[in-house]
Formats: sequence, C-alpha cells, structure tokens
Amino acid sequence: MALFPSSHKTVFVLDHGPYFALPCTQVEFDVGRRGGPGFIPLASISKSVWTVAVEAVAEYCRIVWDIFPRGERLIRVVVGDGGGGEGWEEQEQNMNSVMEVLATVGRPTGDGRDSSILEGVGRGFELLCEPSPRQMKVAEETLVNRGRLVVVTTLEGDSQHQQLLRAVEQQLAVVNKHAASTAGLLPLAECEVVVVHTQPQGGEARLRGELDTMVKLSPTLATTLYTAVAGPALASKLLYLCLKHYSLASTTVTGIPMKEEQNASSSANYDVELFHLGESHVKLLGDVSDLTLSRREGCEYMTATLKWCTPRGSAGVELHHTSGAYRITPTEVNSRQSSCLTNFLLSGRSVMLEMQKKSSNKTMSHMLTSHGGEIFIHTLCSSRSTLEDPPSISEGPGGRVTDYRIPDLAHLMRTHRVAPWPGPGMGETIIPTTRAKQLLDRATKVFPITISSTTIFNMSVVAPMISLLQGETLTEEGVAECQKIIYSLISMETKGETLPGPLAGTNTGKKGGRKDEQFRLMFTELEKFVLSHSGFSSRHYQVLECLMQVRNKPLPVKREAEGEAGLASRELERYQAMTERERLDFNMSEARGGAAVGKEGARIEHIGAPAAKKARLLGLGGKNLLEIYMERLQREASKKHVEFAGRRNLGEVAKLYIKMEKENMVKEEGV
Repeated sequence: MALFPSSHKTVFVLDHGPYFALPCTQVEFDVGRRGGPGFIPLASISKSVWTVAVEAVAEYCRIVWDIFPRGERLIRVVVGDGGGGEGWEEQEQNMNSVMEVLATVGRPTGDGRDSSILEGVGRGFELLCEPSPRQMKVAEETLVNRGRLVVVTTLEGDSQHQQLLRAVEQQLAVVNKHAASTAGLLPLAECEVVVVHTQPQGGEARLRGELDTMVKLSPTLATTLYTAVAGPALASKLLYLCLKHYSLASTTVTGIPMKEEQNASSSANYDVELFHLGESHVKLLGDVSDLTLSRREGCEYMTATLKWCTPRGSAGVELHHTSGAYRITPTEVNSRQSSCLTNFLLSGRSVMLEMQKKSSNKTMSHMLTSHGGEIFIHTLCSSRSTLEDPPSISEGPGGRVTDYRIPDLAHLMRTHRVAPWPGPGMGETIIPTTRAKQLLDRATKVFPITISSTTIFNMSVVAPMISLLQGETLTEEGVAECQKIIYSLISMETKGETLPGPLAGTNTGKKGGRKDEQFRLMFTELEKFVLSHSGFSSRHYQVLECLMQVRNKPLPVKREAEGEAGLASRELERYQAMTERERLDFNMSEARGGAAVGKEGARIEHIGAPAAKKARLLGLGGKNLLEIYMERLQREASKKHVEFAGRRNLGEVAKLYIKMEKENMVKEEGV
C-alpha cells in the first residue's frame, strides 16, 4: 500500500473579497535628498492585504521547491473557481506559473461583496483528487490519497468560521462522491484544512476559537486555525507553517566576514539564516541536546546558531564522515548577505560550522558545500565514525584504558549460560529460570568491576574459597577447605608476605604502606564477601564464624536459613532498622496490598541479601509483620513478669474491678 503524506499535495485558496483590497503596510522609500530644495515629497504608498498575502504565499512556495526540487512536494494556488495551473506536472511547479495565475486574476476591489472563498475551496478539493505523476505510477487499489488545503481569508467572527467549516465538510463529501465514481480521480482519504485569518493592522480581532490546535471534524477531515496581522506578521506566520508542514528546521550561520558595501577596505560579520530538513539536527547522533536553539525576533520558530569557521576547498578527499546531507535555501534569498554566501559556496568552497555546547566546549557539527550546482548542509559525526574499528572493551571515556576484569566477566558469562528447557521431569519442583537467577545472584553479590578495586579476587590462594561459597551447595569438605584457606591467610599475615593487586604498591603516607594495613583492608573485603554468603546455609555460616574468630571480632546475629522463624526474625530486624518514614510507607503498603507471594504461594526469599531500600510485604503462615512483632514482645515479656490482666489486644474487652465484683457476689450469697 502506497501511503502519500498530506504534504505531498498542497493547494492554497486565496480570498479575493473586499477585505483584501484594504491597505495594511506602507512601503518605505526616500527620494527627498535627491530632489533638492523645494522638492515636494511623494505621497506614501501602501501595500494591500492581497499584495502581502501573495508575497507570503510565493515565499512559501519558493522554500518548498528549493528543498524538494524533484516533484516530491507539489503546490498549486487557487483564487475563486479558477487558477491552479494545468496539472501536477513538474514543469508547473515554479514561480512563473504561480505568478501568471495571480496576475491574471488581478487585485481585488472594495466594491465587491462576495469573497468567492467557497468556490475556491471546492476547486481546491477537486485539484487534490487529481493524481500526481508519482501517484500515477502506483496501482489505484493500493493508493491512499491525502492532501492539504490552506485557506487565507478574513473572517468576521467565530460564527463565520463555523459556517465555513460546515461548508468545507459538505464540499469534501460532494467532491469525494464524484471522485469515487469517476475514472482517473482519487477520493481523499484524509485532508487537512488550514485556515489562516488575516486582517489589517489595527483591526479588531473577532475570533475567540482555539488557535494552532488540530480539530478532527470527521475521519477524513481535520482543521487548524491561525491568525496573523497583514504585513510582516503574515509572512512570518506562513514561514512557521512551512517549517511545520514539511518538517523543516532553521539554522543561523553567525560570524560570516563580508566586505562593507560602502567601504571595501573594511569587513564586518553578518548572520545568514538557512532552511533545510529537520533531520540535519536530529542526525547529530545523541548530541542534539547540546544544540543551542533560540527564537529569532518576530518569528514563531526556533533556530540553531552555528558559528562560521575557516573555509576550505570542496575536494572530495577533504570531506568528513557525515551522517546526512540536505539541501538548503536562504530565508531572505534577495539579501546581500545571502547572495554573497551562495556565490561563495557555489564557487567550489566548503565551510565548517561550529556548535557551541552547553558544557562550554566547541565541536564541528555541520558543513556547507555545493554538489552539482546545489548547496547542501552536511551533518558531521561528532562521535566515533562507524567506518572505524569498534572501540575495545578496555577503553574508557575519552580513549582512556581502564583495568576491567574482562577474563572474570567472560568466565561469569560462560558459567551462567542458559539453554532451552523441555519441561518439568519426574520429581522436579524447581523451575530452571528460578535456579539460574539464584546462582547468578550469588555470583554477583560481590563482583568488583576493575582489578584495582579488589584484592581477594586477585589472590590465587582465595580463588578456591570464592568458588566454594558461590556454589549451589557447600559440603563439610568444602567448609574444611575454606577454613584451611583462612588459616593460611593468617599465616601470610604473620610472616609479612606481600599481597598481590593494588595494595602491593601502595606507599602513600605513614600508615597506608604498612603491611598490617594492607592485610586489614584485605580481611575487611573478605569479611564482606563471606558475610554476604553466610545466609545460604548453616555451613556457609560456619565459614563466617571461623573468619570472625581468627580476627577476634564479634559474630553477627545468626540468621536461620530455613523455616518461618528465621525469615520472620530477619524481616523484624529490617523493620527495626527502618526510619519513621520507611516504616509508615511499609505499613501503608501492607494495608493496601497484603502479602507479596510467589507463583507457588510461598514468599521468594533471598537469604543473606542486604536490607531492602523499599518496603517489602510478608506472607508467613498468614501472619503479618505486626502479629510476629507482638508475639515476640509477648514471649520476651512473659520471661520477665506476669502479664497484667487488663492488657488486651486491640478489639478485646477487659473487665475492670473483678475483685470488687467477687466481694459483692459473696455478700449477696451471705444475705
């Protein structure tokens, strides 16, 4: 299916009513000094709304045809039920054809009462239903015809605007019905109608509708309303619409040295604004956030400011690696600055453009050069070129080589590869993915990234102990082997042997280079590693006990590896370590969501994991954290004293003055 965008075919409908005959802006000219004394100044000359609208539409067409010269984007201009040229052929897409149509129509007069805008809308829909040369090359069954209608008119109020939209919707239905039953015509699947309301300076704005917002009137019709004062504001509005309709962007080249027109011996710096496809800014490959955008005075669009650099020749060997090349057109094509820049580039020179980054650094981001008589802007690759070799894993930011543990990382990836699982076998209860995650979690609990940040992972004598503790199970022989390694480390410390790794060459200060300080840092790292694995089983905890005993350090609280009591104790310790805000969030999440359970109905617990930052819910035999906490308090209190009879849990009712009630009952019985 061939999907042509709405910008493929555009029809301008110009109002020819009495409002367009009104004057709007005066033409500035100065001939008083040439007339001599006694010269009577000429009367002022004013442009009409019609003249300003024609100039703005002509500039819109020029920009589109300069950037899309191969019939990719087509434009026709309609006034009333006439105009529009002979067809959508490429030879009709030029300024001469448009100006001939407008010259034939002539300027409007203030005597008329009908603006003929509805006839122009109907004529515009008919032209949009005619196939373009590119659409003729596609089978009609797979073609989706879209178009855009730009209506430049003067509206008296919101009621006339709504009346115009209803008439446009009716016209589209009639034209589509006729096109569907006529050979050689294509019904409009989607059409965007842009209404531009303009009025002379000082006129009262009578429109209160929402501006610059697309409103969907039907599945095939959408409309947008804009307003602009006739004059420079109308030209600026159509420039804004041109950039929006065709996804164009603006770039202002600053600091261009040019000879002064009055004094050729001196030069000054000028600025030239260029239009091109917006992809030129997007193709910066991640650096578009550093592109400085600013709003030009009197314009509604943003422009990127790039600085002129030293020109070079346009030889192919000097071209940089680029990510895109796009045609450009000057905003003010007739200005002296634009003409000088255009002639300079067409003479075979290329200019580098410099982007000022937000981090105060500068980089070459774009290049202006000519190819085959047309000027292009090239987006340069500011990062590593794709034509070069890929960066090595050992290279850090800026090409700095870092000491990553690449062999250990490769070994980690090889030992934790997964394979397709055919399904559970007889007696299998553990899902392979769960088991793989548990093993990977054990292997990465303590995993330094660089060689310089670890000591124990660089010691061959500790390697068997690391492998045993990270294994799926730990046997009694494994515990004995770990204890043997710990004793050997103590022996190394006693003998004063040198440690491998980054601590071997440290000699900063009086204390940092001593061997006892090196061994203290090594044992601290080893203790952190063993402690993170001590909760997997009782044998893992035995290794921790051995290490803490030889280091003469107190043992941490023993955490049971199995059973609800062990899990509850650990969760209680975490709860007590929370801040007041964390406890409040935890209790609120407990009240909202209940207990977090796994797929099998039991909690998935990573024993030995560090305290969680976020609140975690419990699901232990139907008891929540409050119940477990209260039971623990009751057990501890029962060992110290007899519980007060009046203390009850929330919701229970306790009788008071029981002794007095018994005495009263005895008295009553005695009576």
